[in-house]
Amino acid sequence: MRRRFWLAGQLTGWPASFIVLLLLVPMTEAAEWTVGIYMCADNGMNDQAYVDLAEMMRIGSSSEVNIVAQVDNAARDSHPTGRRYLVAKDRLVLQAELGEIDMADTLELAGFIGFMKQRFPAKRYGLVLWDHGNGWYQGGVQARSIFIDESHGSVMGVAGGELRAALRLGQARLGRRLTFLGFDACLMQMAEVAAECAPYCDYLLGSEGLVPWGGLDYTELAGVLVARPTATPEEFLPEICAAYVEAYPGEDVCLSALDMRQFDRLLPVLAATIADSVDPTGADLRRAREQVQTFALNPNRSPSPADDHIDLIHLFALLPGAGTGSLRQAFNPLVAANRTGGTGYAAARGAAVWFPSGYLEFKAQARAYRGLTWADSSGWLQFLNRYYGQDDVKPDQPVLAGSVAGRRGDARLHWSPSYDIAPVTYRLYEGTGPRDVLVDYCDSLGRWSAVGWTTSMRYARSQPRSFFSGSESNLDNQLVLVNGLNLPGGGLLSCYTLFSTEESEDSAGRISRDVGYVEWSSDRVSWHALDSLYGSELVWTERRYLLPAGTSVWLRLRYVTNEAVNGLGVFVDDIRVQAFDQLRLAAGPLRDTSALVFNLSRDTAGYYYCVTATDSFGNVSKVSQLFRLPVETWAEPYTRPAPFSGECKLVVDFPADERPDVRIYTLSGTLVKAFADVNTREIEWDGCNESRRNLADGLYIVAVQGANFRKLGKIAKVSR
Repeated sequence: MRRRFWLAGQLTGWPASFIVLLLLVPMTEAAEWTVGIYMCADNGMNDQAYVDLAEMMRIGSSSEVNIVAQVDNAARDSHPTGRRYLVAKDRLVLQAELGEIDMADTLELAGFIGFMKQRFPAKRYGLVLWDHGNGWYQGGVQARSIFIDESHGSVMGVAGGELRAALRLGQARLGRRLTFLGFDACLMQMAEVAAECAPYCDYLLGSEGLVPWGGLDYTELAGVLVARPTATPEEFLPEICAAYVEAYPGEDVCLSALDMRQFDRLLPVLAATIADSVDPTGADLRRAREQVQTFALNPNRSPSPADDHIDLIHLFALLPGAGTGSLRQAFNPLVAANRTGGTGYAAARGAAVWFPSGYLEFKAQARAYRGLTWADSSGWLQFLNRYYGQDDVKPDQPVLAGSVAGRRGDARLHWSPSYDIAPVTYRLYEGTGPRDVLVDYCDSLGRWSAVGWTTSMRYARSQPRSFFSGSESNLDNQLVLVNGLNLPGGGLLSCYTLFSTEESEDSAGRISRDVGYVEWSSDRVSWHALDSLYGSELVWTERRYLLPAGTSVWLRLRYVTNEAVNGLGVFVDDIRVQAFDQLRLAAGPLRDTSALVFNLSRDTAGYYYCVTATDSFGNVSKVSQLFRLPVETWAEPYTRPAPFSGECKLVVDFPADERPDVRIYTLSGTLVKAFADVNTREIEWDGCNESRRNLADGLYIVAVQGANFRKLGKIAKVSR
C-alpha cells in the first residue's frame, strides 16, 4: 500500500506531443547503465504513474544511461493497455505497444528484464518494481500482494515463490545479476524478501515502512546516474536514500539499501545466534519485543508493539549479552545505506522481519511463511514457535507407500515427510484383519444419544445431512454413541469435518476458544480426547484416529463454547470405524521417513500399515491412509528379541493344517533343542538346551518340519 492523498493537477493521460515512436533499431554500444521501472498501475495507482514518469523525464536518459519503463494502466484510463518506453528528457520514446497484459504474471516481469538486455545492453542493470506492497506475504488476496493487476484479477506475492520465479527467469535472460533491485512499494525491505531476491541482485533498495503516495524521487535517481554514470552503488545509493527522506519533510519515512553479497554470510550467524545464544522464552527477548521499532501496515495509525513487522537489527541491538555480539557485527556490512525521517521510524536500522505480537497471527500465517527461503535458512520460524510456546498445530498427515514383500517377507515402507515447525518423529503401526464395525452417514441420530447436536442440511459431504454442533454461547453439547464398539485388536476411526469456531487473543496473550472435541471412552465416565477442532477449516477434511483395543469402546463428539462471539460451529459427516484382529506399533519413534519390515509370516489377506507423526509439543498428525502389504511366502524362523541372550520367543511360520516339529541345531549339525507337535507360531523358550544348560554364543540353525512343509532359518545367541 502507499499512503493516499490528492495530487494537485493529477493527470489522466499524455498529449501525443509527449510521446515519440522510435523505430526499433538494435542498439550496438553498451551503455554504463540500463535501469528499468516496472510500473503495475492497473489498479488504484493509475494516476501516480504519470506523475512518476514526469519525474523521470526531467532528466531522461543519456548516452551512458538508459532509463526504460513498462507501464500498464487501469481500464478507466484513456490508454489502458501496456507500453514500453525509453525515457528521454522531456519526452517518452515508445518502444512497444503490448496490448492488454498481466503485470502480475511472472513471465511478464521476466520478459521486461529480457527486453532491457536485448534493446539496451549495458555494463550494469538496475530494476525498480513499482506498485503497492505489503512485505513477504503469499499472493492470493490484494492486501497481501506486491503486484495487483485489476484487469486480470491477478496478484503476485512473495511467499508463494512468484517473485523468486520471475527474478530467476529474468536473470537467465539477462545473463547476470542485477546491480540493484529496488521496490517503490510499502514494507518491502524485509529479511524475508531479501532472501528471495539475494541470488539475483547485488543491492536491494526499499523501505521497511509505509511509502508515501509520491514514492521514490525519480528525478534524483536519474540525475545521479546521468551525472556520474561510473559511480558505484556504495556511492550513489546513500544519495538516493537521502533524497527520498528530504522529499517528505516532517513525515515518517525510511529507505535503506542492503548489500546482498553480505546476506548469505549473515544467515549462518543469525541461525547460530538464535539457536544457541538467545533464550526465546526469556524476559530479555520479551522486553526487547516490546521496545523494538515496529512498522504499522495501517497508514492511519503510528507504529506500536501490536504490529507484526519489526526492525531485525534493532531487536538484537536491544538484547544484552555477548552471545549476540557476532550477529550485531554481521549486520554492519549488510546495510550499505539507511536514512529515516520523522519520529515514527527513528530506530529503523535498515531491515525488517516478521515477528507477530500474538500467537494466533503467527499460527494463521506460519504455513505460508514456511514457503520462504528465509524460513528454511535462518531458523526464524522455529525461533518464533519457541517464543510463543503454545504450538497446537499438528504435523502434516503422512502419505504412506511401500514395495511388495520379497521372497523372505521383507518390504521397505516409506512415507512423505510431515512438515511441522517443531521437530517430528514417526510411528509405524501394523494391523491385520480390518473390518467395518460402524458406518454412519450422519443423516439420523438413531445410533447416538444427543444433547444439543442435531442433523443439518446446511453442509453435508454425503447428502442430504450431517451432524451439527450448534453455534450459540455457553454450550456444552454432546453426542455419544449408544452402543460400545468391539475392537479386539484396536480400531481406526475416520470422519469428515467442516468447522469455523471463535478463536481470539487479547493484548496480554490470553486465548479464548470455542472447541469441538472428538473423544473415546471404555466406560462412558473417563473420556480421552483424540482431537480438538477450532479455528477455521471450511472444506470437508477427512480425519483419521487410532482407537485402543477393547470389548466396548464408546465415541463422543462434544462442542464447548464460551460467552464470547460465536462462529459457524462444527459439522461432522461420514463416520466409519474399522476393527482389527491385531494392531501394534511396528516401529518408532523414528526420525527417518522409512522403515524395513522383514520376515513377515505368510498372510495373503495382507498386513495393513499406517503412520502418524508427532512433534516435540506432543501434537499428533492425522493417521495416514492404510497401506496393504500381502505376503505370499512363509517366514523363516527367528527370535524375539534378535539376537537373544536368554529367555525369548521363537517365532515360526507354517500352514494352518500342519503340526510341525521344531528343532534347533549347531552349525555342525548337533541337535540342542527340540519342540514336538507345535501348534502356535510363538514358542516361549528359556534359551537353554535339552539339558537345561545355556547355549554358547554363536549361530544356530532352526528347522521347522511338518508332514508336507519344511522351513529353515538362522538365529543368534549373544550374551549380555
